[in-house]
Amino acid sequence: MSTFIAERLNGIPHQRMAVVEAPTGVGKTLAYLAGVIDIALEHKKMLVISTATVNLQQQLLQKDLPQFRQASERPLKFVQAKGRRRYLCPSKLSRVRVDASQQELSLALDNRHQQAKRQQLAETLYQQWDTVAWDGDRDSYKGSIDAILWHDISTDSEGCAGKNCSHYLRCPYYLVRKEMLSANIIVANHDLVLSDADLGGGLVLPNPEEVLFVFDEAHNLPQKALDHAAKALNFAQIYQTTETADSVLKKIPKVLAFRQHDFGYMLSELRRDLPAVITLLQQLETLLESDQLANDVMTGKLSEPRVYWQSPLVMALLAPCQSLFQRANTIYKHYAVFAKWLKDGLETKEVPNNVAEALLPQVGTVQNIFGYVIDFMGLFLEPDVENRPPNVRWLSYEPFAKAMTFVIHAGPMSAAYFLEKSLWNRAFGIVLTSATLRGMGLFRRFRSDCGLRRFSEQHFLAVTSPFDYQQQATLSLPKMTALPNEKNTDWQHEVVQQLRRVIDKNEATLVLFTSKRVMDFVYQQLQVLFGELILLQGDNLSPKQMVLAHSKRIERGEGSIIFGMDRFAEGVDLPGNLCSHVVITKLPFPVFTRPIEQAKQEWVLRSGGQPFISLSLPAVSMKLIQACGRLLRKETDSGRITILDRRLLTKAYGKQLLAFLPNYRLVDD
Repeated sequence: MSTFIAERLNGIPHQRMAVVEAPTGVGKTLAYLAGVIDIALEHKKMLVISTATVNLQQQLLQKDLPQFRQASERPLKFVQAKGRRRYLCPSKLSRVRVDASQQELSLALDNRHQQAKRQQLAETLYQQWDTVAWDGDRDSYKGSIDAILWHDISTDSEGCAGKNCSHYLRCPYYLVRKEMLSANIIVANHDLVLSDADLGGGLVLPNPEEVLFVFDEAHNLPQKALDHAAKALNFAQIYQTTETADSVLKKIPKVLAFRQHDFGYMLSELRRDLPAVITLLQQLETLLESDQLANDVMTGKLSEPRVYWQSPLVMALLAPCQSLFQRANTIYKHYAVFAKWLKDGLETKEVPNNVAEALLPQVGTVQNIFGYVIDFMGLFLEPDVENRPPNVRWLSYEPFAKAMTFVIHAGPMSAAYFLEKSLWNRAFGIVLTSATLRGMGLFRRFRSDCGLRRFSEQHFLAVTSPFDYQQQATLSLPKMTALPNEKNTDWQHEVVQQLRRVIDKNEATLVLFTSKRVMDFVYQQLQVLFGELILLQGDNLSPKQMVLAHSKRIERGEGSIIFGMDRFAEGVDLPGNLCSHVVITKLPFPVFTRPIEQAKQEWVLRSGGQPFISLSLPAVSMKLIQACGRLLRKETDSGRITILDRRLLTKAYGKQLLAFLPNYRLVDD
């Protein structure tokens, strides 16, 4: 694996791509580090390792990277990167403390109580940060911080005064940035990398051209990228942002008096466009309220229905949306200039610190939200073109700022173009790796979803496992009469009977479900028999606390049973005797209910394909391998897997799924 990665990354620009499926036990972290580190150091490129889970980030920072540095004797310095919003903004916190104390006496009693609590927490946070009892990283804070308060005391790049801020030298974000400048390895997560890429790159991380990326747990990347590529028009949010923009506009002539000869036309355009935005939003809302589909969404009869390019509703929305697009462009452009002038004024001392630090976050918010509107319109207004996957559009009615609001969504059907444009075509080099990248033994679906079609087969490698599956694990398929997709109620009762029979109370058992309703039913039926042994997901403990409680029981020599869903079928590490029996109650077929998933199915049909074969089977194959992979985590592990879904034996596709599982010893039951 190391050799393969090194060979691929020594290729020509835009061809430095290595895609490796490396099953558990291969030692893939060591393999990719050994494969990339010399190349990154030799070419003076930043190595960015991106993961999908906090657990793997912590393992890299606390165990794998320190061990690798010690063993390789390379001059490695590594740091964890997070988005700005994960760090306290001392300037904003200072203002929240002051603002909270200036509350109006006319506030209702309960509001005054809430304000007092907010002020008290703000004061506590400030004292803890000021006395260095807390480093300002939200993830390291011991207590809980209300999401709204955190939003008010953190910032993004547009709202930050940078080195001109009075708190710059002690700013938690800039202290980490300073560390990043002297580091040669950054550990990040997929969301941060994709957000940075979505904004053009180079905001939190270095520009992609200066980075060698390793995406660990890369099987999550296509879905994460789709989430970032999709945009939304949130009516309540834009109303609120337009109010903020208007409030800022009233202060601009006085604050930026030193630039008054430059912005006369800007003020007149904004005084025209900000009220026009409100009018256009009202027009759009009127159109939605007069449409039956939108009414069904508002009354809760429908959730996330799709709207189509040629439909009367979309045709009616086009003209006001195009006008809103033009206004958003003007507003975004002018507020970007205001932000630049405020920062310039800070440097030249023509704008007082406290004034600029108060205004910049508001100007930044306007910039961000209207920039987002521009991105949304780019997707929503793009016409459908024959023989090309169309953008997907849908509606929702969601809570926002203690009220409900219409949201129009638009997104591409595939993340392939987004990933190609923002990362693959720009980065110095890329490594994509995970324990499961193939579905039904092929990279085809991952390749398509990630936009990797231009890379030939020589860029893909499936590493064989070091485990002796025949000796280490058995696979049992108990005889059952009901199938979950035909007689679900009968099948549920059979699951209860089988679990009574196959679970050993003295063992460490993980039982995986695909439905909470079924899990709760089975739990109710088995409570008397297994009592406190069962730890139920969604009961009292978080998944992390469940794993801790389970581990403590096993260490005391007791038995323990975890009832879990998707969260436990992937990424949970229970080595050794912490898991000796995995029970999979049902084949984990994906349920394609989201608009983009439904659109993909339709596109496959229109293209003459079969959604079941090209979408469902590869997905269930990957999920099943992931779920079975919870059993063997080390070469010394052993145990058994039981699957309570006879479709593996009775359906033709079941036998295919079975064929692509690791070579476990099949036992006749």
